[in-house]
Amino acid sequence: MERRGGEQPGLEDAWSAGSLAAAAPPEWVGAPSWESVSREDGALRVVGGGWRHGDEGEDSEDAGWWDPEDEIDGLGAEAYAAFMAEVYDALDGRGRDLPARELHGGLVEARSAVGRAALTPEEAVTVLDDALVEAIESVGRLHTQLGAVGFTLAREAAARGLHREVALSLTDWLRVRCPWLSTQEAAQVTDVVRACDSPVTAQIGDAVAGGTVPVHRAALVARTMRRLEGCLDVDQREAYAEIATRAAARRDLPDKDLARVCHQLVEDLLHEARPGERERAAHELRSVTARRVGPGLTRFTVDAPDGVAATINGVLTSALAAPAPVKDDGGKVVEPDVRTPAQRRFDALATTIGRGIGNPGAPPSTARATVLLVIPFDPARGVPSGPATTATGDYVPPRQAVEIACGADVTPVWLSADGAPLALGRDARYATPAQWKALAVRDGGCSFPGCSALPQWCDSHHVDHWARGGQTDVDRMALLCGRHHTHVHQHDLTATISGGTVTWHV
Repeated sequence: MERRGGEQPGLEDAWSAGSLAAAAPPEWVGAPSWESVSREDGALRVVGGGWRHGDEGEDSEDAGWWDPEDEIDGLGAEAYAAFMAEVYDALDGRGRDLPARELHGGLVEARSAVGRAALTPEEAVTVLDDALVEAIESVGRLHTQLGAVGFTLAREAAARGLHREVALSLTDWLRVRCPWLSTQEAAQVTDVVRACDSPVTAQIGDAVAGGTVPVHRAALVARTMRRLEGCLDVDQREAYAEIATRAAARRDLPDKDLARVCHQLVEDLLHEARPGERERAAHELRSVTARRVGPGLTRFTVDAPDGVAATINGVLTSALAAPAPVKDDGGKVVEPDVRTPAQRRFDALATTIGRGIGNPGAPPSTARATVLLVIPFDPARGVPSGPATTATGDYVPPRQAVEIACGADVTPVWLSADGAPLALGRDARYATPAQWKALAVRDGGCSFPGCSALPQWCDSHHVDHWARGGQTDVDRMALLCGRHHTHVHQHDLTATISGGTVTWHV
């Protein structure tokens, strides 16, 4: 690249200036000039740019000049901190602001150097191919360095609570201070900062601060580890974080392949877990994410445990998703349904959601999306004897089968040991609007001890499981939020209702 305004190209100057702010430890950035420090108390003496301890006299075999950086590079963290403390003491406390001054100076120099590297379109045309490729690679390295500096500062700002002082999230605070950051970029920094809250995943932030992993790749790792947090013990989390962080540091691994690595960690966890642990892991990994595809269109990605997936599949394969051509009075099709299967499935899901939002707690009044749930039954114990299946062949664990039979639009079919149907469950068992309002007044929200969820976020739960013949009566139902509804079914908890008070036996 053409040299402009100095002996070194601007990008090389910027890389060097950025290194001062990013690569060196904070205590080392801006180390004082050694030529002016002198103490005669036997602790430290600096002579003509070199330093030695006071017990090394002029006659010592090590006496003489040597490069102080060689000595400093050989110090451990504790020895270096002690050395700097002696330097500050020798300077009577002066110089403790040197890291801040060097940070500021390094960034100013970096901005100036980047300005030198800025070319006009006419000047860029004159740069040869090899030099152009080298410059683009230099820009990439510089971008990673600046990301390391910005992350280090953001992590410190978060630790000091600077964003909380102005009642902002860290993401919003970064956007205010750095308006050129997109919301996505600021959120990525926040994801990595949050990972540093745990010693187990702090290695993700350390990799960013060290300049080995760009922020956006580290954020992907941090989000993956947050999803896995409730499914792994400490040692597993540390091992998974190390695997993903090493993958993120590989320059030959594209972002798309890194995403596959992170997804594979989730799949491996589910495959390796024992059945009971697998259900818990699947519940912990449930999620809905949204990504803007373009103006007017958003893509949702749903990770659902088997029980909920069966309910969703029931909606997507129900009559709501069937073709609905326009017919005349004689039943003849006059206008075909031109929707694609995917569009019909979307309309079925949107209809179901819209119906729930329009009148929460009310029974369905239009065509229903019914899930036929086949449940093997043990009459002696009065509980399911094995996993349930849907008409589409989806596997549903026993406890989840009981749960969705209670809370979803499900028609349970109870089977004997030889596969003969014992009973066909009733599919009209929702609380009526009047019943739901009575429960809202009585319970005031989720009835589980200590929960403050409002009534509109609660389901009507049959204290005597509806799937086992429980009646849809106010005095045999209670309101539960989604989280505690799942908890009650997972642990098969019971409750007593007396005098308008629900008492859960936990």
